[in-house]
Amino acid sequence: MNKETSIREPRNENKRLTFFFSQQLKEWKTARYRFKDLKKVKTKKIICRENTLQVQFNPARMVSTGAKIDKNSLAKRPCFLCAKNRPQEQIFIRLDEDFDLLVNPFPILPMHFTIAAQRHQPQNILPNYTEIHNFLSVYDNLTVFYNGPKCGASAPDHLHFQAGISGLLPLQKEWARISNSIERLFTLDEGNEIAALSTFICPLFVIYSTSAETDEALFRKLYETLPKREDESEPMLNIVAWRDCEKYITVVIPREQHRPSFYSAVGDAQFLISQAHWIWPV
Repeated sequence: MNKETSIREPRNENKRLTFFFSQQLKEWKTARYRFKDLKKVKTKKIICRENTLQVQFNPARMVSTGAKIDKNSLAKRPCFLCAKNRPQEQIFIRLDEDFDLLVNPFPILPMHFTIAAQRHQPQNILPNYTEIHNFLSVYDNLTVFYNGPKCGASAPDHLHFQAGISGLLPLQKEWARISNSIERLFTLDEGNEIAALSTFICPLFVIYSTSAETDEALFRKLYETLPKREDESEPMLNIVAWRDCEKYITVVIPREQHRPSFYSAVGDAQFLISQAHWIWPV
């Protein structure tokens, strides 16, 4: 079984996080090599109208992008996010009573973490949304993202988020320009509102908040307006969230289907690309 890190210094949380990351790569050779191999990953920029996207060819992510998430496949494999099944070399930081912080061994970013629930439970955002805000209140240099159970999550049976160094995603790099086109839909009070953005490659909703309470209230209001199919546990969505000083920004990307049509095509027509990564590298 993996072990909780005993790292207590440095006291600055962002520096402690960097120290934890370095310590994990020292102890876990496989993860160290995969992060090193990120330098060999091929990338290509794609211009779509006024927006710039970046496609990433990362063979190590095949474990995630190609993961089978049907009920039979999930039932047959041990859950890799449960503490008893994690690699022996994997250490963790206990964030609170409910979540652990782990280094993600299949990275797409130079520093890539998984925020895993301590209890095995399905991916479910509504009762756990405030964990995003709480995490960013401590680690203000990170971006958090959430993939719904049928929107890119490779472990839909175990509640988790992911996080990486902030400012690297194409969406964030262009945010100053993109956010000029937002349409305000609902204002709770100054600094706390819901907006819509239709000029990006896909339509987005944006939540601006200044506290955990207003953040949760605004997300719940948005969540309850999103369509949910009878056979789904929650509306299909992805989330990207980060901090800009004291302002918390949450981007909610509604979805209509799990995979693009060419994902399940045969032969040369097949492209294994995950729509969960439209906004960040794939």
